[in-house]
Amino acid sequence: MNNTIYIRKPNHISTARFTLSTIEYNIIYFIIDELSKSQSLDVNMEYSEQEITIELKKIEKNNNYQRIKDSVKSLASKQVEYHINIPGINGKSHQIQENITSLISGIKYIRNSQYISFIVPSQACRFFCYLGGGFTPIQKTIAIGLSSIYSKALYELCCRWEDKGGYNCSIEDLKVYLSIENKYKQIAHFRQRVLDDSISELKEKADLFFTYSLIKSNKKYERISIKIHGNYRNKSGFSGVKERHYIYVYSFLNIYFPNYKDTKALDYTEILVQQNNLEKAFYRFQRLDDELTSGLKTKKDIFSLLINVILPELEIPKSHLTKYK
Repeated sequence: MNNTIYIRKPNHISTARFTLSTIEYNIIYFIIDELSKSQSLDVNMEYSEQEITIELKKIEKNNNYQRIKDSVKSLASKQVEYHINIPGINGKSHQIQENITSLISGIKYIRNSQYISFIVPSQACRFFCYLGGGFTPIQKTIAIGLSSIYSKALYELCCRWEDKGGYNCSIEDLKVYLSIENKYKQIAHFRQRVLDDSISELKEKADLFFTYSLIKSNKKYERISIKIHGNYRNKSGFSGVKERHYIYVYSFLNIYFPNYKDTKALDYTEILVQQNNLEKAFYRFQRLDDELTSGLKTKKDIFSLLINVILPELEIPKSHLTKYK
């Protein structure tokens, strides 16, 4: 298991149409975490089938193999449809690629073992790893620790829209997002069992929570306005990163350390997050970009500055930089 503080969940996973149990959510979190080194903004990245081994108790605290096995079977039976936007190059127009895949193709388990292995097909690896359509940084331990499927989904929504301070949509659209279009017809039941229960759990366990107001139209509740708050009563864990900072820093580093050669850009970005220096890097790289655009510096100048001055100042270990020189 990787020691990352958070996972980068591609947004197309959250908007794909499939229903998950609590254990299935956790399996997906662990798969994304294990495949994190293969995540990329490169639409042409090639993926191969992966075998991922996870400790049982990290998925289901009671080590209930049968429950995990049933959840894996359920995941394996799900066909997920998603699309990827392919930018136009060399005069070709923008294209939308439709994809359908199973998430898991099989499992391996030795009886009485504490570990289980999942077989993730290549197309599913693409589903879990492609970040070009946007992604949401989510605290791994918090997401896994939430016991309600609604709390998990609404926590992801809070993480995604934290920068905006909130989110507004129709109640029906929110139900679609939560895959409960045909449940909780009574608004009181929806408020209590989905919204209010989730708020209570997020306040207790998460770094973010939300409040909401329901808006009437023609004497019927039609829309919901969600406001996102930092949970200052819950001081444990990582405070999160801003998605736009992460994308900019990764994209900037990818110019000088291309991802078709190696994973340096991703490695450096993750270290900046670990050292709590992502925002500092964001503003420093913006200045470098301005100096490149104005002609004050060349790409060669910037590359030398990054290796010899800026990245060491941002607490990327010299051993790591020496390794990748």
